[in-house]
Amino acid sequence: MLKDFAWKGVYRSDTSNLMEDFYLPALRRSIAYDRAVGYFSATMLSYAAQGVSALVENDGRMRLVFGGELEESDAAAIADGYEQRELSNRLGKAMVGIINDLADALTHQRLAALAWLIANGRLDIKVALKRRGMYHEKIGVFTDAMGDQVVFQGSANETTHALLPDFNFESINVFPSWRAELKDHFQPYIDGFERLWQNVTANTLVLDFPEAARERLVKVMVRNAQKPSAEIELDVWRRLVSPLIARESAQSSSPLIPKTYKGALFRLADHQRAALNSWKSRDFRGILAMATGSGKTVTSIYGLVRLFESAERLFVIIAVPYQALADQWLDELAIFGIDAVPCYETTANWADRLSREVTHFVTGALRFAACVVVNRTLASENFQQRIARVPGDVLAFLGDECHHHSGAAVSAALPQSARIRLGLSATPRHYLDDARTAVLTKYYGDVAYEYSMAQALQDGVLTPYRYYVHFVELTTEEAETYVNLSDRIAFLAQGGEAEDADAVQGDALKLLLFKRARLLGNAENKITLFRQLISRKSPSPFHLFYCGDGVDDDAEDGMARQVDRVSKTLYEAGWKVAHFTARENAAARRSTLDSFKIGLLHGLVAIRCLDEGVDIPDCRQAYILASSRNPKQFIQRRGRILRRAPNKEFAVIHDLLVSLPDGSTDGLAYSRRLLVAELQRVAEFGRLSTNRDEVYDVLRPLLQRYDLEHHFV
Repeated sequence: MLKDFAWKGVYRSDTSNLMEDFYLPALRRSIAYDRAVGYFSATMLSYAAQGVSALVENDGRMRLVFGGELEESDAAAIADGYEQRELSNRLGKAMVGIINDLADALTHQRLAALAWLIANGRLDIKVALKRRGMYHEKIGVFTDAMGDQVVFQGSANETTHALLPDFNFESINVFPSWRAELKDHFQPYIDGFERLWQNVTANTLVLDFPEAARERLVKVMVRNAQKPSAEIELDVWRRLVSPLIARESAQSSSPLIPKTYKGALFRLADHQRAALNSWKSRDFRGILAMATGSGKTVTSIYGLVRLFESAERLFVIIAVPYQALADQWLDELAIFGIDAVPCYETTANWADRLSREVTHFVTGALRFAACVVVNRTLASENFQQRIARVPGDVLAFLGDECHHHSGAAVSAALPQSARIRLGLSATPRHYLDDARTAVLTKYYGDVAYEYSMAQALQDGVLTPYRYYVHFVELTTEEAETYVNLSDRIAFLAQGGEAEDADAVQGDALKLLLFKRARLLGNAENKITLFRQLISRKSPSPFHLFYCGDGVDDDAEDGMARQVDRVSKTLYEAGWKVAHFTARENAAARRSTLDSFKIGLLHGLVAIRCLDEGVDIPDCRQAYILASSRNPKQFIQRRGRILRRAPNKEFAVIHDLLVSLPDGSTDGLAYSRRLLVAELQRVAEFGRLSTNRDEVYDVLRPLLQRYDLEHHFV
């Protein structure tokens, strides 16, 4: 009962944990909850539903009021019932858009709780519209089975994070109904809510929740198979609101299997178990060739934890190509109770700690230890000297994006003493020639398990996607330059005239190939077409824009990069975007990703920094303005937007395909070659898309013209 809890008079987020100290204790003791908050938005949805999963567990009931502003044109016709229906329809359409754009795990958990109550007839929602100004009161009333009530009134500063009010300062005043001396404080709120609910509040129009928005919420519940629980909401809240909590509580000596993972009860999928069983059957050596987004990271960590539980002693080294990927590994490991040593950035940041971990492990003071190292540091003498002390029979080496380990410098640094070896890569056979593949398999062993993107899409592990091809013709001048470069490339590729200068010839060939790729990536008409595509839609969150890394040499400032021109185009169209390129430092990129993930940015304009490893599952749409012909790049890029995320039903890829203009002086030969080169990506993307037939219909005229239909099967 509510009386059984010692309520404070005031809760402030700087001194109290409002989620654990106030909302959950109150809702766990309540059978009814009345709540009035500000305007309908992602912020208010999350704010209004804090802890409501506990009410779900109680089979309680809720009445919820969202505020809004009534436009003058609507106020003038307020007596007309038809106008009210029109107003409700407009509100419903706007609300559905807001619900569709929700992606962060915490808001989705709370959305699922509201949806559960609606679907089970335990939640009624209304919208309060003021004729002048906006209804913006924030009050709540908890009621228990004895009829006792706790009334609270408060507000949150919503300026910092639009989607996550939990990040902001909040202050709550609390008034228990059994304290008669506080009646003048709590009774006005109780009576005021009832007047609001009955639509008798002066200068305020109260409408039923629009049916379109209600149906959209119920659809969220239908997709959420498990009943919302306070345990899961609290777990997501802890990890999201304070990312350091997991790391601070992690203990290297005691890895564990978490109860929850990213907003749901933790369990391995069938393909993940099959991958680990295959790796185990090969005496814990091999490569997991699993599609991007299919859970390689969590699969491998789970396997290592179970291996430690069996062996009771283990030292783990995880090598990754980039720092951003290393940061993600630290966060994932922390979920499993593992506080890994981050071995990157300056040596001073990690060397002493790694030495202590190794010493404690070797002497038996630690039974488990782990470190995450970037490949460059892995090859350094400072790192090699320290890990050399770890006995090989209890050393596990995990290489993420292990195709990077086929090069001479990095392969020489791989710990040869490690008995346990695990390589992770999406599709390593796409990336390497036979010689480099041999280097890779000699160290890790053969591919132990393969899980393709086609399988992942069929199993629902990845998000289905639609693929749209947009043709872009080179200008006459660009076409002439392309033909000239191609002629020179063909000449050098066939031996040219520098038979005794192979190195010079090789460098010249690379330069010409780069110039041609830059020409295609930065074709002038791409920006024109891109501007047309963007003009057809309103700004919305979770977009990626992949650009070329070339420079327009004719620009007055010499630095009109495509990434800058795309950003300018988006800015002029009202989009909020940020660059994600090598020019931004690691801290800036982390901040940009955080803003993107919670919807403060509509999109990221990237060059190559998002090609591998970076986890951005919330992304819904991608525009590919430039892409290399290397399958490694375009497969990784597609994988960026196919990861599952809350409230994400499908993804969309727009691909700008370059062609030579009709009637160009080269005849058909170069047009055909260019199309063949681009078709490898287009066919790969199109075959697995949900609109495969539509893609083929768009391509058919060109395919038939150049006798290339066999490329699209």
